Amino acid sequence: MGLLAKVGLRRRLKWEKRTLLDWFFESPLQGIIYFLYPVILWLRGLRASPVQPPRNRVPIRVVCLSDTHDSTVRDVPDGDLLIHCGDLTNDGTAASIQKQIDWLASLPHQHKVLVCGNHDSWFDLKARTEEDTLGHREVDLKTLHYLERSSVTLTFKGGRKLNIYGAPDLPQCGGQEFAFQYTIDQHPWAGAIPFDTDVLVTHTPPMLHRDLSLGCPGLLAEIWKKRPKLHIFGHVHWGRGTETAYWDDCQRAYESLMLRKKRGPIFDMLPHRGWLDAFKVLYHGIKGILWQWFWLGGASNGSLLANAAMQHGTSGKLTEKKPITVDI
Repeated sequence: MGLLAKVGLRRRLKWEKRTLLDWFFESPLQGIIYFLYPVILWLRGLRASPVQPPRNRVPIRVVCLSDTHDSTVRDVPDGDLLIHCGDLTNDGTAASIQKQIDWLASLPHQHKVLVCGNHDSWFDLKARTEEDTLGHREVDLKTLHYLERSSVTLTFKGGRKLNIYGAPDLPQCGGQEFAFQYTIDQHPWAGAIPFDTDVLVTHTPPMLHRDLSLGCPGLLAEIWKKRPKLHIFGHVHWGRGTETAYWDDCQRAYESLMLRKKRGPIFDMLPHRGWLDAFKVLYHGIKGILWQWFWLGGASNGSLLANAAMQHGTSGKLTEKKPITVDI
C-alpha cells in the first residue's frame, strides 16, 4: 500500500470509491463527468420522477435489502414486498443461510423475494461446501420466493400485479467457493430477462451504475433492451444508493465516455473522442433539464436502479442508513 493510500488520498482496494486524486491520475475528464452526471439526474427528476405509482391505484411499497452477511437489520421498514438481493451470509453454509431466512420470514411483509449472492454457496451445487454436500443438508425457504433465473407474478392489494425476474449470476470475483460466477465474455444475460418484467432482481450491478465500474456490461446491454421499471441489486457495498436511468442520449454518452480507456492527466487534456462524449452528456443533460422545467415535458420514461447493500462499505459492519424503499 502506497503512502497516499495510507493517508486516505487514494483508494486501497478496487472495492472502495475513487478519491479525487484517483480521478486526477486516472482520467480528469471522466472524473468531472462522473461528479456532474448525478447532478444532471437530480435536476431532471426534481419536478417529476419517472418511477412513481400509477394514478388512482394503490401504491406498492418495495423494501430493498442486500449484503447483510449474517447480520439482521433492525427496524426494517413496513412494505408490501421485501426483496433481498443476496449475500445473506459469509460462509454460505446451509446453517448460516437458514438463520437469515428465518429472520426474513419473520418480517411482516406480504411477499418476500430472494436471489442469492456469491457468498451464498449452498444454492450453487458447484460451490456448495463439502460438509453440506456429504451431510445432504437442506434449507427451508419458508414463505420466501427464491428466484434463480426465473420469474414470479405477485398480486397485491387493489388487485395490482408485479412480474419479478431474479437471477444470481455475477462476473467472476473469487474462487470456486463463490456461487454462480461467469467470465465477462461468457455472460448469461443476452435474452435472459422477459420483456414483461416490472422488477428485476440481481446480485451484480450493471456496469457503470452504482458499481464502481465492477458491474457487468452484458447485464447493462440487456437492461437497455428490457428496461424494467425497477432494478435492485447489491454486491458492491460502496455503490449503495439509487440512480435514475432515462435510457436516452445523455445516458448513452455517459456510458460511452466512462467505458473509454483512462488516459491520465496529460493525455486527457489532448483532444480525443472522449471530449465529444463529455459534450454530449452536458448537451443532452441540459436539454433534458430544460424539457422538464421550462417546456412542461412532464415525467419521462425511465427506470430506477437501486444498490441495496446494507454493509458500510468494506468495514464489515452494517450501515446505519435505513433500507431503501421504493413506491411503484
